Amino acid sequence: MWLTTIANIAFLSLANGAPTGKIHHPSPIAWTDCINISVPLKCGTLSVPIDWRDPRSKRFDLFVTKIPARNASGRIGNLFYNPGGPGDAPSSDLVPGGGMYEWLMRSKTTEYFDFIAIDPRGTGKSNPVQCDPILWSMEISEFPTSEDEYTHMVSHWREVGASCLQLTGSFLGYIDTDSSARDFEAVRLALGNEPMNFLGFSYGTQLGSQYAELYPHNIRAMVLDANLDHSQTSPIYAWETESQGYENTLLQFFAWCKDTPACALHDETDVPAYFDRLVDSANAQPITSISAACLAAACPPVTGENIMGLNTQFPSSLRNATTNGSIDFFVQLPPTTSTYDLFSYVAIICADWPFAEPNESYTQYVNRLHMARTLSPHTRGAGEFWFLHTACQSWPVPPRNPPHEITTFKNPSNQLKTPILMVNALHDPETSYAWAVDLQRQFGDKNAVLLTRNGSGHTSYTQPGAVSDAIDEYLVRLKVPDGGTVLRNEGI
Repeated sequence: MWLTTIANIAFLSLANGAPTGKIHHPSPIAWTDCINISVPLKCGTLSVPIDWRDPRSKRFDLFVTKIPARNASGRIGNLFYNPGGPGDAPSSDLVPGGGMYEWLMRSKTTEYFDFIAIDPRGTGKSNPVQCDPILWSMEISEFPTSEDEYTHMVSHWREVGASCLQLTGSFLGYIDTDSSARDFEAVRLALGNEPMNFLGFSYGTQLGSQYAELYPHNIRAMVLDANLDHSQTSPIYAWETESQGYENTLLQFFAWCKDTPACALHDETDVPAYFDRLVDSANAQPITSISAACLAAACPPVTGENIMGLNTQFPSSLRNATTNGSIDFFVQLPPTTSTYDLFSYVAIICADWPFAEPNESYTQYVNRLHMARTLSPHTRGAGEFWFLHTACQSWPVPPRNPPHEITTFKNPSNQLKTPILMVNALHDPETSYAWAVDLQRQFGDKNAVLLTRNGSGHTSYTQPGAVSDAIDEYLVRLKVPDGGTVLRNEGI
C-alpha cells in the first residue's frame, strides 16, 4: 500500500572502480506517511537498473525510508544509514520496536539530518533474495569430523545455493556491494543532489568505503564504525583475523569476569575451562530451552557451535544455559518463509568474497581446523567467516565484486574536503582492529582518521561516552579528531 514512484534513472556511466562518472538526474522520490501518525516515517521507492554496467537492463524498485530532521530550522542535510549485516533491512530499524528506533529518536543523527535508510538490493522490501527454508533449516554441523560428514556439508550448501538461484533468478548475481553503492548515489541524486553524509556500521563500512571509492567528490561527512576491510584477497586471512578477534574479545571477557563481582561467572575458579566444558557439553547433548517463548516457537536445541560464536556480550547467558535452561539468546530460529535476512546475508557476502574458487578439499579443511584450534583454542575458529567459507564455496554465481584495495585516493585530485571518521574498538570480535588499520592506510592520512575506542564489543556509536560524543561533533560540526586519538565509552 506504499505510494511509490517509478523514477527514470538514466545512465550513471560508471566503469568499475572509476571515481567519477557522467550522471543524469533521476526523478524525485514521492514520499508518503507509511506507518501511522505517531511515527515520523516517510516511505517511497526508486526504480534502478539491475545491472549498473548496462543501465538499459531490467529494473527493480529500491525501498527508501526517511525520518525528517526533528530540528527543521537547523537541518544540515540527508544522512544515509546502513546498520550492517549484510542482509538486514534498515527500514525495520526506523519503526517502534526496531533495533535502533529508541536510540535514533534521541540521537543527533535525527535532530539535524533527514535520516535516510535504504533497504539494499536483495534485502527487506528491495527485491529480497529467496531460498528454500526447509533446505536451510536442516541440521548440518560446520565442524564435520569425517570426510563423509564434510562431503555431506558441502553438498548441503550447494543445494541451498541452487535453491536461492532457482527462487531469486538471475538477480542473485547482481546484489553485490559495488552495485549497492551505485544505488545509494542514485538515491542521493533523487533527493536533490545534496552532499553525501553517511553512517555505516560493520558491513555498512564496506558499503561506505566503496561509495567513497566511486564518488569521493560528493561527500560531506562519512562515519565508518567497526570496519570491514574488503582488500583481503585471501579468504583464509579474512577468517584467521576474525577468528583471532573472537578469541581476543573472549579473553577480555574472562579477565573482566575474574575481576568483577557482578559477572555471573565471577565465582568460577577457571572461567576459560568453564566455557570449554559448556561448549563440549552442548555439542554432546544440545540444550533445550524451557522458556514459554521457545516452547511456543518450537525452538531448536542449542549446540556448542551456537555458543562459540555468541560469547562476548552476554555472560549471564553462559551460566543460565547450564542451570535453568535460559538459553534463548543462543537459539537460532529456522526460517519459515522463502525470504529471510540470513538468505540475503549469505548471498551478498558470496557476491563480494571469492570463497567459491577453488573448492576446498577435506584435507584442506582439516588443516584449517588444526589452525583454528591452535590460534583460537576457546572459540575454535567459529565466527562469521568460518560459516561463510562453508556456505559460499559452492555458491552458484561467481563473485561480482571481489576484494581489492581502494586506489582512488592515490590520485591527489580525489582528496576529500573533510576526512572520513573511522571508529573501531581495540577488542572487536567481528571486525578486527587490524582491518581498521589497513583500511585507513588505503584511504591515507589526508582522507581518513581512525578514532580508537579502548574497549570491547562490536560497534561504538550507540554506546554513550566520549567516542560517541566525538562522532556527534564530527557529523554536526565537521570537527575531526586528531589522528591516533584513543577514547572510551561507558561500559567495557
